[in-house]
Amino acid sequence: MRDRTGPNNPNWKGGRIVEPRGYVLVRVGVGHHLADCRGYAYEHRIIAERNLGRRLRSGEEAHHDDNNPGNNEPGNIKPCRNHAEHALFHRKTGKRHRVPGERNPTVMCACGCRGTFRRFDWQGRRRYFISGHNTAVSKKRADGTPMPILEK
Repeated sequence: MRDRTGPNNPNWKGGRIVEPRGYVLVRVGVGHHLADCRGYAYEHRIIAERNLGRRLRSGEEAHHDDNNPGNNEPGNIKPCRNHAEHALFHRKTGKRHRVPGERNPTVMCACGCRGTFRRFDWQGRRRYFISGHNTAVSKKRADGTPMPILEK
């Protein structure tokens, strides 16, 4: 029987597959460093390597700027250093965590004690009270009036 793989196979579709999530896989051969066991690799990762002029390092990811996984134009693919940097591109607005590079202003405590602190803690979480002010023990302001309840 003759060799019926690749272009010799009557079912050959040019070596491109679109997976269910919309990402495009291209046939590169089993020996390629990005290939899976069938010899296919994600096209956006190949284009990210071309844009960088080198191989992607371990942990580096490729981001589609328009969030369309099928659009693999070279200008639409942005390489990211790690998953955390890639996640910033997909972050929804209104989150309570600090974005890297965002300034950390000094604010006043919501309980009215006039204490000041940095808006975000060391883990990037937004704060409203000085540590210990949002406990069951301290439910009143310094002048005796009740503290406001903040919606989350």
